[in-house]
Formats: sequence, C-alpha cells, structure tokens
Amino acid sequence: MKVEILKQKGHNFLWVDDYLWMWDIPVECRAQKEIADKAYGKVLIVGYGLGIIQRLLLQNNRVDSIVTIEIYSEVVEANKKAFGKIYGDVFYCDFYKYNTISKFDCVIGDIWEDIIPECLEKYEKFEDKANQLLKEGGKILAWGKEFFEYLIDKRFNV
Repeated sequence: MKVEILKQKGHNFLWVDDYLWMWDIPVECRAQKEIADKAYGKVLIVGYGLGIIQRLLLQNNRVDSIVTIEIYSEVVEANKKAFGKIYGDVFYCDFYKYNTISKFDCVIGDIWEDIIPECLEKYEKFEDKANQLLKEGGKILAWGKEFFEYLIDKRFNV
C-alpha cells in the first residue's frame, strides 16, 4: 500500500494507492468542524484521514475522550511524518471486526470514497456496526450522513 500526504498551495492531500482520499481545503475543514461541534462524551472515530476531526474534537470541551480505529497503519505513519504527531489514541484494526465492552456517546465515520449513491451500501454497513457500539441515546455522525439518509428515506418512501 502506498500512502502519501502531498502539499499543494498550502493544503494537504492524502493519497492512498493513487486515489485522492482526503484533503484539508477550507470547505473540508468546515464540514469536519460541524461534525466535531455536534460530538460529546466518549467518541469513537472510524478512519484517521488527515487527523482533522481528531484535532477539532480535542478542542471541543464537551468531548471527554477520543479513540480512532484505522485499518491502515500507513495512514497514521504518513501523518506522523508530515505533521510530527497524531491526535488521540489510534487502534489499528478493521472497524467491522472491532469489539469492545465499552460503549460510546458518539461514533463518527468517514470511510467511504465519496458522497455518491454507489457508496450507500458502505454507509449502511458502517451505520449498522456503529449502532452496536453506541450507548443508549448515542449519536452517529458522519461525512455525507444527510445525503445517505436522504437516499434511505427516498428508497422507503417511494
């Protein structure tokens, strides 16, 4: 696996096997901040990316702790190399195989390639697993959640 963080015009772009996975342009940072501002308590993040959401969550005084599940250690290593540090605790494993007795107040996900109808199945799989890890009354937050929920609602209300 080839993971690179390349800088262009003052912004970072995360490439995984020559696929542009994430970037830190202003619109992306705003979207991540909106998610981080809704989080509280004990938070599980699925996917490290560029560590944007982790950094923002550490600034949110309603968040008690953050844990990130990342399948590819190379992503975290690239972040360490590019930025000199990582944010929060990271565990390397497949999210769908992750088991713990602890439950979380919020589960945050961003593990699909894009916000397009073809990724709906991945979002639904994430949502099913996230629900297993939530405390009663907990909250799922995700990049593109509103779009995917719209598609689900549209499918069931045709």
